[in-house]
Amino acid sequence: MIMLNVPRMKKSSGSASSLVMEPIYGAGVSDLPYNGVWVHPTTIDELWWPKDLDTLQTRPVLNVLFKSGVLSYVSVGFDVRVPRYKHGQDGIEVISWRNYGMNSQPISRIWTSLSIAMEKLFHVEGFILLENYDESKNTQNREVLFPSIDVQAVMQKVVTFVGEVDALSPIGEGFHIVSFPMSNIWVDVPNPELGMRMDEESGETNGATFKIVCMATSEPFATKLLDMDEDLLTMSSTSVLEVVVSRTANGRDSPYLPEPYKELYLS
Repeated sequence: MIMLNVPRMKKSSGSASSLVMEPIYGAGVSDLPYNGVWVHPTTIDELWWPKDLDTLQTRPVLNVLFKSGVLSYVSVGFDVRVPRYKHGQDGIEVISWRNYGMNSQPISRIWTSLSIAMEKLFHVEGFILLENYDESKNTQNREVLFPSIDVQAVMQKVVTFVGEVDALSPIGEGFHIVSFPMSNIWVDVPNPELGMRMDEESGETNGATFKIVCMATSEPFATKLLDMDEDLLTMSSTSVLEVVVSRTANGRDSPYLPEPYKELYLS
């Protein structure tokens, strides 16, 4: 199943004993600032990367769908940020820039049930797939983005979170997706331009098509699922997120650059 146009929330505390929920701007919640100005994060298959941002980082998250305050479905997801480093009194400080707008928070195309997510073997893995590669040189077209991560620890946080939902909670009515980070470690996303190569006949430079595939499954080896038939994949109760990463124009060149982004692109 694919969920679109539902309010997005994020858990802002890393402690299971103090779970704080914050709505995401532009995510369909009517009483937030900038409503009607920020675009909705309803993309499911693209991640746009402006060319003047050198580094993009990601980490896996577990997305849970609430219907009227009741946890209904679970899926794999990933969090994306642009890191900026500056020297402070306590050493190097990392500032995370996030865009929770369109084409920045992908949503899985296949979700799974709560009962499957509670299984002991349920885990998350992430892969990088290059679609343009040299078969004659036996070049690998896939590599690991996230190693296998057990879901049980984050599911305990989900259970604690559910226990704190009451009638006054903003997720008590309607449909909402809440994202729970599965790791504190951020991974650099490979630059799609690194896969560019020269076409011998035309002399033109071709960029490699770059795809991130994340899976949440009880199957022991997620790599085997990458080549599985779609119908069989659905029967395995595996949650699948597939995202094409593409480079876009420089953010600094946009005549419509929002004021909050000027520090990121122009400083």
